[in-house]
Amino acid sequence: MNTTQLECFLAVAETLNFSKAAGMVNISQPAVSHQISSLEAELGVRLFLRTNKSVQLTKEGLSFIGDAETIFRTAMNSIHRLSTNASEIKQTLTVGVHNQTELDVIVPILEIMGKIYPGFEPEIIMMPFKSLDNMLEENKVQLIIAIKSDDETPKAECFTTLIQCPVMLICRKDDILAKKQTINIEDINGRRVILIKRHKCPDAAMEGYMKLGMPNNSNVLLADGCEAAFAMAKAGLGITAFPMMPYMYDDKLEYIPIGGLPPVTLGIYSKKLLKGEPAFEFVLNAKKFYKNYPNPIDKTNNV
Repeated sequence: MNTTQLECFLAVAETLNFSKAAGMVNISQPAVSHQISSLEAELGVRLFLRTNKSVQLTKEGLSFIGDAETIFRTAMNSIHRLSTNASEIKQTLTVGVHNQTELDVIVPILEIMGKIYPGFEPEIIMMPFKSLDNMLEENKVQLIIAIKSDDETPKAECFTTLIQCPVMLICRKDDILAKKQTINIEDINGRRVILIKRHKCPDAAMEGYMKLGMPNNSNVLLADGCEAAFAMAKAGLGITAFPMMPYMYDDKLEYIPIGGLPPVTLGIYSKKLLKGEPAFEFVLNAKKFYKNYPNPIDKTNNV
């Protein structure tokens, strides 16, 4: 006995018409007839007397209505309760990021996950990459959002690419360099440069510094993170360089490609993930979201 059989029986008992009952339960008339015949076979009794002109309940059918209503209602309540509980099961996920720009990258993915899983409870940890890498090995974080680096030796088993990010020189819009299409080492001679402290600096940004000879510049300001470097540049205290990530654009700053420096890859480090777990779904949705995301390769395509 199943809920479809009971639903069909109750519909026919109410209408005494197989066609009308089929419309009520949204299946075909032959399917209703089949369900009734199957139920009668299981119970070992006739529930209806059928003729070409009419349908009538038998004595057994009439006495079964109350039981059928109780069983059907109880079953449907149980199904509803179980499905509701399943959708509200706590879905925990710990994600590591290196800086605010990487955190901004995952905000839309967090929003998507919150809509899919009402019980979604993420934890965001912000610290240097090497510390996050150790936490991934110890299963204290499931995912790390980061720039892929050939120089690092991450303990992750997988890297999922999200987007290519060009390394840009960053300056105020009223800076003399802001009108250039590309930047090279000669362009910054004599300029004050803002360097992010090594333990807070992604290797891609450091590569940009090296390309422009910034570490050899005697006129240097040190910033404790990319956010501080951007703030100093916006205040007109110097120029800096950093990979152009999604949502990083500030309308008071200009972003200029560094000539000869290829884009870097922003993505997600992880261990091997199982389909259906929150980390797997997070990575899957991140890939979908950034699949067609515009890359700010030139000055006319700021994001």
